Amino acid sequence: MDKISQQDLTESYNKGSFAFEKKNYDYAIEIFSQILSSKYDHLEARRYLHLSLRNKIDKASFNLITNIINTINSFFVTLSAEGMSKKGNLASALELYEKIITKNPYDTNALKKISELFYKNDLFSQAIQNLEEAKSIDSKDVDILKRLGEIYLKKGDYKNAKSNYETALKINPHTSEVLRALKNLDALGTIQEEFGKGS
Repeated sequence: MDKISQQDLTESYNKGSFAFEKKNYDYAIEIFSQILSSKYDHLEARRYLHLSLRNKIDKASFNLITNIINTINSFFVTLSAEGMSKKGNLASALELYEKIITKNPYDTNALKKISELFYKNDLFSQAIQNLEEAKSIDSKDVDILKRLGEIYLKKGDYKNAKSNYETALKINPHTSEVLRALKNLDALGTIQEEFGKGS
């Protein structure tokens, strides 16, 4: 899809949102996919695309054979996506990861990879959104929680950073990285309080 104007983008997004509300997920998926092929960093279009895919496919409908096929498929697609990423072709790499999500909207590894791509390109909001999505699928994945803590910290959102680190620590109390990060966060909080008193 060629680059589209802001007006066309808004109209397409509104159509997709309406289709999503009406539970016409096939049409919503088509529209949001088109938007992303033109504007890969469109935050809401990606969120709604993934929601539409998940709503269309009932998690319980995945059987063992499907999971095995999807796992093998995602391995090879991931290799291609990583190759594209190394070449600096972010849009094509994202497109490949979306193919994995289309087959299995509950694939947290693909969401983590999408998040990393955005993070490396300084698109922190997009990186966080995809990790938060992964967290909503698997809230006990310590790696997701740690990474969210790191990115929130980088953004200066200490409250969310601390919250994710603390959740990770409850799941695995022996994670030294998380303990260190929380100590650093507490030290940052103390420094900020001291500066606040001085002003």
